[in-house]
Amino acid sequence: MQLHNFALTILCSGICVAQQMTIPDGTKLRVRLDQPLSSATAEVGQAVELTVAEAVKVDGSVAIKEGSRATGTITEAVPKRRMGRGGKLDFSIDRVATADGQWVPIRYSLQKKSGDSHTVRTGIITAGVAVAFWPAAPVVLLMKGKDININRGVTFDVFTDTAHVLASAPKTAKPAALEASVQATPGQTVLPTPTTASATVTVTASMAGADIEVDGSFMGNTPTSLQLPAGTHQITVKNGPHSWARTIQVTSGSTVSLHALLNQAASVAQSRP
Repeated sequence: MQLHNFALTILCSGICVAQQMTIPDGTKLRVRLDQPLSSATAEVGQAVELTVAEAVKVDGSVAIKEGSRATGTITEAVPKRRMGRGGKLDFSIDRVATADGQWVPIRYSLQKKSGDSHTVRTGIITAGVAVAFWPAAPVVLLMKGKDININRGVTFDVFTDTAHVLASAPKTAKPAALEASVQATPGQTVLPTPTTASATVTVTASMAGADIEVDGSFMGNTPTSLQLPAGTHQITVKNGPHSWARTIQVTSGSTVSLHALLNQAASVAQSRP
């Protein structure tokens, strides 16, 4: 009996360790620009919004979700000038949100340069980052006397600038045999406790790229579909000063669609008791 209990302790310990997941330094990810940028209107210091184009997995588990938010900053913005002098435009990609809602800094090359720091940013064009995909040919970047325009939907391959241990990794399912052996008493048969199925909640908004929070945790940007456990959840959609919130009750296997109207009137209405 003591040997049996010892074996169960070892197995449980292995399961607990397996739940910890680390995103290695230098993990490659692809991010997509969520807004068009132009040297005619951009300002240095302006925030730039991006999303993760493809999910990043570590040991088979999703560490950075597809659609997760990434942010950057305009580092150079000069409109076209007289005498045929063209505009200048560049921006940095600073950080990305992980599956546990934390932020991880970004760099532009696989190998970290000696003395390099993510706190000192150059723009992606200055850094010579390879563009993964252009929706339209970037010839405007080379045209003399023109403003520089970078289209929404352009994607870039970048890398995490530090290792990150996720605060809560997906739990490993407990084997049915272990479940029964832990709960059963001599002469009694105990069936494994069934896991609770999730519900699909699709969230859209009148403003694309708005932040989605579920029960206070960042979950991605609109539009997106979420898998939520059965129960009551607070869904909040934010974009700048605008906010929309609903409390929903979902059941296992159900499908729910939500559309957030993000405008000043909707924001005011939500603040009323």
